[in-house]
Amino acid sequence: MKKVILLFLIILTILTSCASRHVQVDKIDIKKDSVVETKVIVTTIENKINTDSTNINTTSDFSEIVITPIDSSKTIIVDGKSYKNVVLKIKKIKANSLYTNNKKQSDIKHMDSVASSKAVKKEVIDGRTKIIDKKESIGGNIVVYSLLLLFWIVVILFIRKTYKAYIA
Repeated sequence: MKKVILLFLIILTILTSCASRHVQVDKIDIKKDSVVETKVIVTTIENKINTDSTNINTTSDFSEIVITPIDSSKTIIVDGKSYKNVVLKIKKIKANSLYTNNKKQSDIKHMDSVASSKAVKKEVIDGRTKIIDKKESIGGNIVVYSLLLLFWIVVILFIRKTYKAYIA
């Protein structure tokens, strides 16, 4: 009889759990590293051409009249003027001079510039979630309490049978 009661208590202990509990723990570690590098190259070529052109034209007319007297009895008329007994010497010089200057000057400027920027971004996200799921079953509770009631009935019947002589 003691073996039956011990077996009954073990079964009752196993079945007396009222609910099941499920715990889920999630740990989230997100690490983001990003590097942004920007490089700008600017090339500038500047051409500058200067042209200087000079033309100088010089014209000179030179007239020289030399009158030398020799004999006063003869008359000479030059340009509406009358001269008597002279030697007339006329010298005409015409000079043309041309000066030409063509000057070209070229300036070339070549400029290079480089600009670079670097940005480093680090982002760390730590997260932890804990989800507890507890389910209670009504059917399990009814079974447990029914077995508990049955156990007490069996105990009372056993005591009544064993101690029947003392009770009556």
